[in-house]
Amino acid sequence: DIIRLSRLDEGADDMPREQIDLLQYAQAAVSRLESYAAGRHITLSCSGSHAMITGIPRLISEIMDNLCDNGIKYNTAGGSVSLSVSQTDHEALLQVCDTGIGIPKEHQSRVFERFYRVDKSHSKEIGGTGLGLSIVKHAAMVHGANVELSSVPGRGTTVTVRFPKG
Repeated sequence: DIIRLSRLDEGADDMPREQIDLLQYAQAAVSRLESYAAGRHITLSCSGSHAMITGIPRLISEIMDNLCDNGIKYNTAGGSVSLSVSQTDHEALLQVCDTGIGIPKEHQSRVFERFYRVDKSHSKEIGGTGLGLSIVKHAAMVHGANVELSSVPGRGTTVTVRFPKG
């Protein structure tokens, strides 16, 4: 993870870009993570419309996988994680919504920092490197995209990634 993040810091200029349908990538992410989610009693779903961007395939997959992984990890049994894709005239939007534990307001501005954890006492049992959301933020920046977070403790979190169309 740290090597990938370092590479993103360098701009990823050497990574080939191609036309990407965000809906197809979201559907693929659901397929990849469905059994993991089911093992934790979480429903994973995808909806929306086709939206094309110019992007780096591996990074788009990593954005989706990291957001879904967090939605699954920080959820409760019987919860859900949903990916939705939409577009406007100027941007393509990816939203990942979960019904999980949420993030307290005082931590929301920091969760995209490297190694930042809201609840350090549960880090070992939950696992991970603490770099997933930092990778999401940096991968989005490489694509000229903005990341927005909305969360209510006890109700869940929605992360929206706004990609320029093209």
